[in-house]
Amino acid sequence: MSDHIFIATPCYGGLVTQTYMQSVIGCMSEAGAFDFRMTLSMLGNDALITRCRNTLVHQFMTRSDASHLLFVDADIGFTAADIASLLRAEKPVIGALYPLREHFWDEVTTDLIGAGETPGTACLRYVGESDVMRATPPYQDGGLLRVAYAGTGFLMIARAAIANLITAYPQTRYRRIDAPLQPPGPDAPHALFDCMIDPASGTYLSEDFAFCQRFRDIGGEIWIDRSIRLSHTGPAAFTGNPMVRPPRQEIPR
Repeated sequence: MSDHIFIATPCYGGLVTQTYMQSVIGCMSEAGAFDFRMTLSMLGNDALITRCRNTLVHQFMTRSDASHLLFVDADIGFTAADIASLLRAEKPVIGALYPLREHFWDEVTTDLIGAGETPGTACLRYVGESDVMRATPPYQDGGLLRVAYAGTGFLMIARAAIANLITAYPQTRYRRIDAPLQPPGPDAPHALFDCMIDPASGTYLSEDFAFCQRFRDIGGEIWIDRSIRLSHTGPAAFTGNPMVRPPRQEIPR
């Protein structure tokens, strides 16, 4: 049986970018060729991103039989091949790096150019980028890296991983959100994507990094596929290429 992907997109104001929508349409036409099915769920007009992600997780668990939840932000460009790449890795939680929507012309960029990276990508910084990327060897298994955190802009989570988190964190269960005319349902949602303060370091963790922390705390692993090239649309379309980032020892000082 083919994998079934539940694409979950928070889109405050009901708006998505042209690049995102073209990506979804492309996946609809190409999913069969990559042997997966897809369901799309978009949640607009919720200004609280943590609650929005928790609601989408609840929809995935209670209203679908999908095998994997794929969070994709409304300003990310991707392909069906990118989804297939995540599936092939067979990891319970795996994502991809996408660039911040800004060019950085600083000393770090100069060093990266000196190490051989082209200016077009050397000026980019990635959500979830970490020292692991810069270690030796710079990547393993065609681009797979185990990391501490990954951004939810493009993050795939297996159904079993969410089920394990629900079991491990019963205190995250809630009956309803503060909204009129919403009765509590028989299957309660769980606030797995609420922000948290890391008790060990005192670091404020955003909802995506907090989710990763919770999963690692119960023995889970977070992976990224560095070979995937995503775009992130803002004032322009910023398209990354994490595979070309040189390891630390190749950067001149």
